[in-house]
Amino acid sequence: MLTGGGTGGHVYPNIALVPDLKKEFDVIYAGGEGDSLEKRLSEINGIDYFAVPSIKLIRSFNADAVKNNLSIPITLAKCVASAKKLLLDVKPDLVFSKGGYVSLPVVISARKLGIPIVCHESDITLGLANKIGKILGAKILTANPRSKDGEYVGMPLRKELFSVAKRSARKKYSIPDGAIVLTIIGGSSGAQALNDFVKENLDALTKKYFVVHLTGKNYSADKKKNYLPVAYSDDMPSIYALSDVVVSRAGATALFELSALNKKCVFVPLPKGASRGDQIMNAEFAKEYGGFVVEQSNLSSLLPTVETALNSPPMKNLSYDTNGKIIEIIRDSIRRGDLCSNKKP
Repeated sequence: MLTGGGTGGHVYPNIALVPDLKKEFDVIYAGGEGDSLEKRLSEINGIDYFAVPSIKLIRSFNADAVKNNLSIPITLAKCVASAKKLLLDVKPDLVFSKGGYVSLPVVISARKLGIPIVCHESDITLGLANKIGKILGAKILTANPRSKDGEYVGMPLRKELFSVAKRSARKKYSIPDGAIVLTIIGGSSGAQALNDFVKENLDALTKKYFVVHLTGKNYSADKKKNYLPVAYSDDMPSIYALSDVVVSRAGATALFELSALNKKCVFVPLPKGASRGDQIMNAEFAKEYGGFVVEQSNLSSLLPTVETALNSPPMKNLSYDTNGKIIEIIRDSIRRGDLCSNKKP
C-alpha cells in the first residue's frame, strides 16, 4: 500500500515507483478524500484507490488555525480508526509512505496492526508525518544525501519526465517558433505571491518571454499575447520540456526533477511560517547545483534574476537515481517482516 498526499511532492515519487513495483507486487493507494491528486494519478496508473479521512496541522496563528489544531487529537483518532478498518479489510503486506498529513492515519494504524512501514523523506530534515513514523518504528529512507535521519536512497522520478521532446511539447501548446519560454510554477495549489507577481508584471514579462503560468485553481487570469495560464496540469513532462527557464517553489520533488532535466531555474522558497522552513534549506542546496534563489520578500529582484539564469549554465544533476534500491528494501522488509513496526505497541 502506497500512501501520501496533500501536495504533488508527496504523490509523484510514489507514482514513479509504480511501474517497478507492479513487476513484483499488487499495488494499491490510500490517500485523501475527494478529487485529490493522488486519486487522479492512481486512476491514470490503474491502481485501486482507497480514500482515508485526515486532518492537517495549520502552521499559522489565527482563530481558524487554532480551532483546527485544537481539534486534531479527537479528529485524528477518528481518522486512524477509519484507516485501521481499511487495513484490516485489504490486509497490505507493507505500507510505503511518502509523508504529508494524508499519510499519518494510515501509518499510525499500520503500526497498531503490526504491518511493516517504510517512509521516504524528500527534504533534508523529516517532515512531521515522517517524524512520527520514525518514532513509531518505521524504516526511514531519504532522498537528500545530506539528511541524517535514515538510509540514503535518492529520489524516485517518473520516467516520462525524460520522454518528451522540446519541439513536440511546444507544438502541443501552440508556442511560436523562436519564443523564449518562461514557466512560472506555484505548486499544485498555486502560490498567491507568485500569482500576484505575474499579474503585476505581465506586460514586462511578455515583452521578452512567452510565459506559461501554472496558477492553481480559482485564479482569474488576464488574456494577453505570449501568455498561457494553466490552472493545473497533469502534463508536467511537456511543461518542463517546452521551458527555457523555470521559476518554481523549492519543494524537494521540483528541485530533483528540474536538476535531472538540466533546466535553468530560479527558486522562490516558501518563507518560514508558511512552511516548516524545508524549502529554504532546499533552495540553499539548489544553489550548489546551479540554481538561483529569490526570497519571497524580495520579488522585485525576480525579473533580473530570471535574466541571469537564462544566460547561465543549466542546473547540474543531483544524485536522484535509486538504482532499484527502494524496491529492494520493500522486498526485503516484506520478506523479513521484522521491522520495529511489526511489534504491536
